[in-house]
Amino acid sequence: MAVDPRIDMSDAIVAVGNLARVDAVPWKNEGGQTRELCVEPPEAGFADFVWRASVADVGRDGDFSTFDGIDRTIVLLEGGGFTIASEGRPLHDLRDCFAPFAFAGELKVSVQLHGAPTLDFNLMIRRELAEGEVVMMTEQNSRRLDADTALLYVAQGAACLSDQNGLQLQLRTGEFVRLREGALLPDLLCAAGAVVLAVHIRRKH
Repeated sequence: MAVDPRIDMSDAIVAVGNLARVDAVPWKNEGGQTRELCVEPPEAGFADFVWRASVADVGRDGDFSTFDGIDRTIVLLEGGGFTIASEGRPLHDLRDCFAPFAFAGELKVSVQLHGAPTLDFNLMIRRELAEGEVVMMTEQNSRRLDADTALLYVAQGAACLSDQNGLQLQLRTGEFVRLREGALLPDLLCAAGAVVLAVHIRRKH
């Protein structure tokens, strides 16, 4: 990704992207497809990433890939949702949009769709190197971003980033922003009805 020419927030923003322009690739187990929004460090593979954010399509019942040493969070973006089971036992009913669910990547997980195919936001963090979570931001709780915010994904509606100099970046559904670690972050303003997923990352030293 490259820094978007619409903005001049280079101290805080690493890159801006749009889900529609990200190529889909097969899952690790080839049971579905996903679009990678960000991986740290850049160009890291499944064996050496610190954290990774992506949006996946789940179109049929089946198994998720396993990831040893990885903490995972999944968020339903659209679709009918699905039941998550591990070793034949129900683990979670992913039915409500924008409600993060965290689980260990080592679990052997299978899913059964409730109906329509789903679109899901996914965060993976290598637990020996970092920790974090996905936080839902709306008109009510947006404005000041936590210092550990590393990525923003507009899940619904419109939002705006505004820095201390009055510069603004307008964002729409499907757009995402990679933020620079340790930088002074801009404010996030969500329009009525908008939902932005904020990825928080805290590295372990």
